Amino acid sequence: MTKCKITVLKREFYPDLAKEYIPFPDYGPCHMMKEGDVFLTGGPFGNEKPEGFCSMAWQAIALHATSLSSGGKVFGIDSVHIVCCNDGVRPVIFRIESYQDE
Repeated sequence: MTKCKITVLKREFYPDLAKEYIPFPDYGPCHMMKEGDVFLTGGPFGNEKPEGFCSMAWQAIALHATSLSSGGKVFGIDSVHIVCCNDGVRPVIFRIESYQDE
């Protein structure tokens, strides 16, 4: 079965935007994920949110993971794609790749 391996490549943080738009004084980079973290999709179709994965980030990348796990392409590229979550102040950048689970 084809599933997806999701690797955290980068965590970005824009303190100028946080200072202007976020009312929390200790706001910083995403605290849920770290560079190098690896997550594997699951479920009977290989496209379920990995355990411990941020729900908001999953909403942003789920379509790409579903496409790759079903053998499709994202932007005409098969098996690997770079995508990020929708947080404009502290986005996380992911590498999504399809793999065969035995």
